[in-house]
Parts: sequence; C-alpha cells; structure tokens
Amino acid sequence: MNRRTKYLMWLLVLAMVMACAPALSTVPTVPTLDPGAIDRIIAQTADAASTQTAAALPTSTPTETNTPIPRGTDTPEPTVTETIVFLFETPTLFVLPPATITPTRSNKDYLCEVLSSPTNGTIYSPRLEFKVRWRFKNVGRQKWDPEIVHFIYDRGDRFHKTSSYNLEKAIDVGYVAELFVEMEAPKDPGTYTTYWALQANGDKFCKVSLTIGVK
Repeated sequence: MNRRTKYLMWLLVLAMVMACAPALSTVPTVPTLDPGAIDRIIAQTADAASTQTAAALPTSTPTETNTPIPRGTDTPEPTVTETIVFLFETPTLFVLPPATITPTRSNKDYLCEVLSSPTNGTIYSPRLEFKVRWRFKNVGRQKWDPEIVHFIYDRGDRFHKTSSYNLEKAIDVGYVAELFVEMEAPKDPGTYTTYWALQANGDKFCKVSLTIGVK
C-alpha cells in the first residue's frame, strides 16, 4: 500500500467519526438505580438460576455399593464340634430253655484207701521186665463193678506194657482189690516216674505213682 492510499483512508475514518459525534451527544441520561433494588434483583436472579439448575439435574437413584473386605480380616468360619450320640437299644426279653440236668455221682461214691504200693526208687537194668502191685480198699458208697471201674495209665513216663486193666471181680464197699501191672525198664539209664489211677464213668479217683531208676 502506498502512502497516498493510507492518507485517504485516514481521512475517511475521520469523516465518519465527525458524522457520528452529534448522535452521541444526544444519548439520554441513564437513570440512577437504588442500591437495595440492585441487591434484590441479584438475589432473585440467583434463586431463579438455582431452581432451574436443580430442575435440570437428573433424579439420583441410590445404587448398591459393595464395600470390599480388606485382606487378613476375613470372618473366620465357625468351628464344627463333633457330638457323640449314644444310642441305647431296648433289651429284648428272651426265655432260656430249661437246663438239662444230668445226674452225677458224688465224689464220695467212689473212694479208696491205698493199702500197699511198690517201692519207689528201685533200680532196674535196661529192658528188664518186672511186675508191680497195688492194693486198694473200697471206702466209698458204690461197689466197684468190673464193667465200670478200671485201673489206667494217667500220665508220666511210659514203661508199662498195658495202659489199662480191668478188675477181676466186683469189689464191694469195705473190700480190697489187688491190682498188678506189667512193666519193662527203659533202655536208657535214668530216673522215670509213671502215674496211674482208678477210673469210674470217666472220673478218675485214687491216683498213685511209681518212680524207678535204670542203670
């Protein structure tokens, strides 16, 4: 832009300002307002704005908030306590069958008194055969029937030839029975003892023994 043109533009602006000057001088005077009225206008304007703002806001709906439980503060589970329950059954009544009573003989039915027996400690040679004798008196309440009463090997060393002997005849109460037993000395040196007894109906009574030596 040249210098002349700038000058013309300034002239144009100045002309326009001068044309508007009378109009500005005729502007009416603004009335003075009461300060209290100004405060009331401001308060009313603020209330109206607050009301409009509240109406424009959306209605708040309460939402459920989960509060996290910090670690290490978990509620401990209840401890289970075992309970022992005793169940008692009602006893069942039952009837026992009547006991079968088997008649038995008293110990006094068969008793004896040893009148004589072989001498203990007798020395025999190995394999030597010999015979010993016992004499018994019946002092019980029953007769010794040969079919019921026997003289038998009971226990101990075995150096007899026969393990059981029958009575030769019945022995009444108060009478004496003489019993012989055939034996054979063992082959090995040593001391040996044998036990014998009278037996009636499976019950043993009048037990005796004999001890010998072998050289």
